[in-house]
Amino acid sequence: MPCRPARRICCIAGAALAILLPVAGFAQTPTSAADSSASAPPQVPAGTDPVIGSVDGKLIYLSDLTRATNALPEQMRNLPFDSIMPVLLERLIDHAALTMTARRAGLDKQPDIQREMQAAADRVLERAWLAQVTSGKVTDAAIQARFNQEYANRPATDEVRARHILVGSEAEAKSVLAELQGGADFATVARVVSKDPDGKQGGDLGFFRRDQVWPGFADVAFSLQPGQISPVPIHNEFGWHIVKVEERRLVAPPTLSEMREKIRQELTTEAVREAIVDARSRLIIHKFNLDGSEIDADPQSIHTDR
Repeated sequence: MPCRPARRICCIAGAALAILLPVAGFAQTPTSAADSSASAPPQVPAGTDPVIGSVDGKLIYLSDLTRATNALPEQMRNLPFDSIMPVLLERLIDHAALTMTARRAGLDKQPDIQREMQAAADRVLERAWLAQVTSGKVTDAAIQARFNQEYANRPATDEVRARHILVGSEAEAKSVLAELQGGADFATVARVVSKDPDGKQGGDLGFFRRDQVWPGFADVAFSLQPGQISPVPIHNEFGWHIVKVEERRLVAPPTLSEMREKIRQELTTEAVREAIVDARSRLIIHKFNLDGSEIDADPQSIHTDR
């Protein structure tokens, strides 16, 4: 639910506090120019980074505020920067004050805390490396090429919307079919006799393509016109089916704008997988069972001269 004006500062504060917490994992969604334009920090000459705060000598820079702004949820990033800056600056000061106090208390010297700090640093390095190696592979040109390869020349797809009734024997199926041919309502009969869970919805399967159902069912369904019922029951391992087609339609292939995000995610996943395989291939990796015995060598671990 969007923040009402009276609650806006509280919403910003809550979101700002959240971004100070460690975030694990790769694939932070990049902030586009359109996303951040409404709240973008003021432009400064190249090579400068103004100081906007200080906590016991520790300086807080405009770049720190920019990173905090870009990590906010989109609805917060779209607020005027002048309304965001004071709250974010307070949160950055809170963060600096808390971490400095923790260090002075010696928490950063405790072995368990040091391990967590190292793990957090390693996650930052992992994200940075994956972002670097994937940036050149997940481009507008790569998205366009993948779209051209997989979608651009795809013909319109034939889809049908059908109902079915599933029963346990051929004799029962023939009896039901005779009842339907005598004028009984298909959906009503499906609710009463069908063994399939969608019988509660009158056997309605919605729209589907030929490749989304088993071949025997597809052959029957795509041979019928709207309003027609299969002349004989069809059988598979689940039982005996009676099919009625309600509608048919041709669906145009998707556009680039519809598929852009899906393709971007696919390319990112592929690039990350390639980066992992490449990294593992350059290192010697050992894996051990809990009893200390070594597990078979990692097939992706092929040590090469570096």
